[in-house]
Amino acid sequence: MSLIVADIGGTNARLAFQKNINSEICLIENFLCSEFKSLEDIISAYKKKHNIINEHISIGVAGPCEYNDVLLSNNHIKFNKIQLLESLNLKSLLVINDFVAQSFVFKNLLLEEDEEKYKFLFKKLKLKKIKNGTSKKNSTLLVTGPGTGLGVCNLKKIDNNVIPIPGEGGNTYFSPSNSEQIEILSHLLKSQKYVSVEDLVSGRGIENLFNFYQIKNKGKIFKIKAREIANLADKNDRNAISAINQMYKILVVSIINNIFLNGSLAGVIICGGISIKLQKFLNQDIFLNEFKKIDQYFDYLNNIPIYLCKNESNGLIGAKECFHDSYFKKTYMIYNK
Repeated sequence: MSLIVADIGGTNARLAFQKNINSEICLIENFLCSEFKSLEDIISAYKKKHNIINEHISIGVAGPCEYNDVLLSNNHIKFNKIQLLESLNLKSLLVINDFVAQSFVFKNLLLEEDEEKYKFLFKKLKLKKIKNGTSKKNSTLLVTGPGTGLGVCNLKKIDNNVIPIPGEGGNTYFSPSNSEQIEILSHLLKSQKYVSVEDLVSGRGIENLFNFYQIKNKGKIFKIKAREIANLADKNDRNAISAINQMYKILVVSIINNIFLNGSLAGVIICGGISIKLQKFLNQDIFLNEFKKIDQYFDYLNNIPIYLCKNESNGLIGAKECFHDSYFKKTYMIYNK
């Protein structure tokens, strides 16, 4: 067995290699999607760089992938699964949503019963506790986080198996929870027909919010990228700090909506490079402030543990885990006949 795993987002494509079923992933590389015409070109560049001959590929993509034709949500990449399988001369190909891959890394949190092994698992998964709570393992576990878009996936334990419940939660309508967020919604509706949650909780979301606060505070208007806004926040720029704080407040509202919709009482895990970089802005208080607004459900929400995952390779690890899991072999994988 020789497996390439890939995590294809709106901005970056990360790839790695697994030599055999017992080995860890290695040869991790990052490519800018904008520099390649197609997914096949990205994979070919990776194989050429490391002189790899492979028979199998497992790919997490930022977008829906239930059908043979796959179109990523936030860049130009599109492909047909069967054509990719044949053109790369593969024995098998697995294509899943990137947050299905991200979330599947945490499946053992729903399966592990031994308390000591459970504690060790937390360290292995690089989880940082944001808010205490008691996990109900027979419920669903919510995994979410901002990147180029906003990823959302739930995990559910059924008997001794864990299955993902994927979706496009980042594309739900943005629902304001206070007067300032109503202002933000009104501002964005001047230039677009509908405002999604990921228009505000993502890299471009930080940029949209920074632009809003520049206008609101009547300062000099200039357009910069999310990374530069994060750097400004480190220098105590008030518009940058307001943008990042507001992004996380809106993320909390999105999380609450997902909890109510899916009963995610097993816990919430926030993933992705943005939240790792901006983790000083992510704390218990922003959750409690929103929970307190919902008096009759405060205890229900407050009992849920919330974590930040500090491992940026989850998408690749998850793509590997999904490839070797019997559920994915039966339901999502396609084979070269």
